[in-house]
Amino acid sequence: MYAISEEGGIYVVEFPLVTLKEDDILEEEVVMRVDGNGQPVEAARFPSLDRAVAGAAGALLDAADAVEARLDKIEYRLEADERVDPLELYNASYLVHSLHVHAYSLRALSARLRRLGLIRQRTLEVVKSAARRAHALRRALLDLRLLYISQLQNSINSSMKRMTLISTVALPAILISSIYGMNIQLPLADSPPAVFGLMAALTAAFALLVYKV
Repeated sequence: MYAISEEGGIYVVEFPLVTLKEDDILEEEVVMRVDGNGQPVEAARFPSLDRAVAGAAGALLDAADAVEARLDKIEYRLEADERVDPLELYNASYLVHSLHVHAYSLRALSARLRRLGLIRQRTLEVVKSAARRAHALRRALLDLRLLYISQLQNSINSSMKRMTLISTVALPAILISSIYGMNIQLPLADSPPAVFGLMAALTAAFALLVYKV
């Protein structure tokens, strides 16, 4: 939750510190009561609101580094034509979108805190940097999805080619076998080598036709 409220000249600011753990984003809620200078009016984990916001931005940047490393590994495997589990891509998408929401929520809160004079401009710039990083991860995720779709399409095309080849070889054999299996007089019916030669010729003709198509 990213929020700020005022109670008799005392500001109550709420935001989470995020960390990446395996395939999930963990949130540690921070609630600070500060005066008009951003100094805590009661015991707090951080010496000032400015340090707390900077810490939240730093945590976002650390999480972004870890997520980017995951995206790089998936991209490398895709470019090497290795199989990638769709669940891996889904988990990466979840992490990227979660970081994006957190980064831009912190940016909006920090902009308001800066207008109130509760944090420094430098801290706001760090928060903006974290937001830009999260946005860059979203663009990288889009490219990764397109690469995955291309690999999937190539896999489907390869499977279709194999099925076409199998049918090309099997269809003439099945057709000729069924015809010669009938109790009718046909040319070359008593010559197995001739029948197999006819099968091979028709198979080659079918393969050539499929290749041209």
